[in-house]
Amino acid sequence: YRNLSELMRQARPLGLEFKLVTNGRKLSSMDYLTELRDAGLNHVSISVEGARPETHNRISNSSSFHEVMKAIENCLKLRMNFNTLFTIGPDNAGEIVESAKDLASMGVRHILYNVGLPSPGSQDAGNGSGLIHPQIAATKIAEAYSELKRMGIKVKFNMTIPLCLIEAPMLEAMLEDGYISSGAHCHIFYGKGVVFEANGNVLPCTHFVGHPLLNLKTLGIQTAYEFVEWWYSKSGLHGTFHEALWEYPHPKCQEDCKYWGECVGGCPF
Repeated sequence: YRNLSELMRQARPLGLEFKLVTNGRKLSSMDYLTELRDAGLNHVSISVEGARPETHNRISNSSSFHEVMKAIENCLKLRMNFNTLFTIGPDNAGEIVESAKDLASMGVRHILYNVGLPSPGSQDAGNGSGLIHPQIAATKIAEAYSELKRMGIKVKFNMTIPLCLIEAPMLEAMLEDGYISSGAHCHIFYGKGVVFEANGNVLPCTHFVGHPLLNLKTLGIQTAYEFVEWWYSKSGLHGTFHEALWEYPHPKCQEDCKYWGECVGGCPF
C-alpha cells in the first residue's frame, strides 16, 4: 500500500500501535524500513517459509528468499522489535531445526512457528492444499523441540493444534521450558479479535476470507458503539456462533482435560 507510512502517521495520535505482518520483500530496502519506523511502526513479523532458498521460493511462489534475509538483517541493524514466522506445512516440516539454527546465528531472538491452518471449504490436509495433518505437525514439533533444546536455541511454537497430540511428558517439558506460546489458542472462542476488510466485511479471523459475519455498510453500522453493540449481541460472535464453539468440544476435551482453557482443541476447523 503506497501510503502506508502516511496512514500510520495520521492514526498514531489516536493511540493506535502498528504491527506489520509481511513477506519482508519491501523491507529489504533500508530506506523504506526506516520510513515506516519513523512513521510509528512498532513491530514487524517476517514470514520465512523454509531454511533453504529453494524451499522458501517454492512455497511462496517467488524468488524472494534473499530479499527476506536482507529484510531480517535490516531489522537487526535498526534494532527493530521483530520476529520471524515459519508456517509449518508438508513441504517444510523437515526444515524447522535448520531454519532456527540459521536465524539464531544471524542474531534473531524471536523465532516463531505456527501450523498451516485451513479456511472454510478447505479443511482437508494434503492433496496439494499446503496443509499438514495435525498429528504429523505435532510429531515434527516435538522432534524439533528435543533437538533445539539440546543445541540451546529457544523458539516459540504457536500451538493452534490440540496440545494432547504431543505425549504428556514431552508436552509438560515444552510448557515448562517456554517453547509453547501462551495464549496461542484461537481467539475467536473469546471474541477478542476482529478483522475489518476494506469493503466493510467483518471476519472473526483472517481464515474467514469470503465468509464474512456481516458487512458494516450493508447494516449501516458507522460508529464503534454500534459495532460493539452488534458484536456482543445474539447475532454476533458472542451469540450463536460463539456458543456453538464452546458447546460442542471434541469428546477428548470433555474428559476433564487440564489444558482445555489454554488449548480449546486447536483451530475450530
